[in-house]
Amino acid sequence: MKSRHAHRRPSLELNRRRKTIIYAVLVLTWLSGAVWLLLHYFFAREGEFGREPNPLEFWVLALHGACAFVVLWLFGWVWTTHIMPWWGGRRRRASGVVLISLAAVLILSGYLLYYGSGDTLREWTGLVHWSIGLVAAIPVLVHALRSRRYRSHYRPR
Repeated sequence: MKSRHAHRRPSLELNRRRKTIIYAVLVLTWLSGAVWLLLHYFFAREGEFGREPNPLEFWVLALHGACAFVVLWLFGWVWTTHIMPWWGGRRRRASGVVLISLAAVLILSGYLLYYGSGDTLREWTGLVHWSIGLVAAIPVLVHALRSRRYRSHYRPR
């Protein structure tokens, strides 16, 4: 005899627990990037041969990369469960487009920072990446806070 739950599909809805996980990963990604910036620009050490990176830079950057990998996976999941169902409605589409655009620039610049070569490319890409990364917290916060206002009145179709 089959279990009564055998035919039930798992829910992909963005419930409170899943949103908490998403926001926690985003915060950890943002914090690790911000800490790396502080370490890199303000806590470098003078070594035997000149300026040396802070010893924690590598580990913070490794954490940031791991978080970015999780964010990529979550972005694909959120695309299916949140973006596409709500896309038909016009409400909050502008803020969604801003977030998608910021994510695209961060993904591309992160890729170029990892795989790109040449000091000039890495310098400019790094500047774009961390500038947008720092500022991106604001539209994410606005989008999240505004969603509470609409959650009880509007549902995806």
